[in-house]
Amino acid sequence: MVSQEERNGLEKLYEGRTVYHGELHDHSQSGGTSDGKCPLEEWPEKMRALQMDFAAILDHRQVRHMYQPVWEDGLFIPGTEPGTRITDSGAENKSMHYNILLRERDDLAKLLDRFPEYEFTGGIEGHFVYPSFTRERFCALIDAVLGMGGFFVHPHPKQLMQSENPADYWFRDGMGIEVFYIMLALGKKIYATAGCDLHAEPHDTALTTLYAGARSAKAYLPHLAAGDFVCGPVGIRMAVGETRMGGTCSFGDKRLVISVGDFHRSVKDPAHKYRADVLNESGVVTSFPVDPREYAWFSMDAGDCAFYRAEVFDETRNLRIAVGNPIWNGGAKTAAEA
Repeated sequence: MVSQEERNGLEKLYEGRTVYHGELHDHSQSGGTSDGKCPLEEWPEKMRALQMDFAAILDHRQVRHMYQPVWEDGLFIPGTEPGTRITDSGAENKSMHYNILLRERDDLAKLLDRFPEYEFTGGIEGHFVYPSFTRERFCALIDAVLGMGGFFVHPHPKQLMQSENPADYWFRDGMGIEVFYIMLALGKKIYATAGCDLHAEPHDTALTTLYAGARSAKAYLPHLAAGDFVCGPVGIRMAVGETRMGGTCSFGDKRLVISVGDFHRSVKDPAHKYRADVLNESGVVTSFPVDPREYAWFSMDAGDCAFYRAEVFDETRNLRIAVGNPIWNGGAKTAAEA
């Protein structure tokens, strides 16, 4: 049973925040080097028809998509999807794409200017190349994006693995991983992230759900960068004590409290049966039923495990529809200590 005090505590942690559903990896047709199929002018109406609140437009090799007359902060999140070849010894021919999401559209030009490897030509018509980086220099780029309040996503994480073993993911913690492999199950400190990347018109098949204080990129980005969002079209609010998803705390004698609700219309069917699973590194700890028309609540004592996270399943379709990001136990024993 969830006490009223626990409900009030979780509500307070999300006080002043509204649910938003949107897309974190899209491409438009905005001229220049953009390779999307749908002109940006058509996006607002098509997004409204899908009840999408935002879309991150990440056109390649340029910044001009963010300076189109139709651009509206909050409806669109600024950024780009570059490519890079890693030149370290032992990593030759290792290339990757990566997504950079930023709070302000002018931030991208500032970032490119800080890294002359991009050969950025400047201005709102400015273009850049796909540079080569050492691993150290690439990590400096990640730090620069995070330092600007941005969010860094690896959309194709197998490009970053040195073998078929997901434990060989070879960049740092705190990154978004767009394709959901088993790295979360291994306790990697990365964030499960959705993205269509269809280079077509807007779609609602790979939505992200977050709770923010305003409809603006500046309001969205802190929650994305902190991992306090859901890979999927269902709202999950979760805390251990006062630590929300994406955070780390000592579980100690704290309680885990979860609320599931705010289903996007694309997955909301009262005739279907839904459940939420609570997981740690050992797998599913427990499950509880979810009604898409109201909030479902759950609480339990936080145990001595490495992390907790929650997923939502449509049991009628036998389909996972939402993946919440973990809360990690900063007080968990290491394997050597156990």
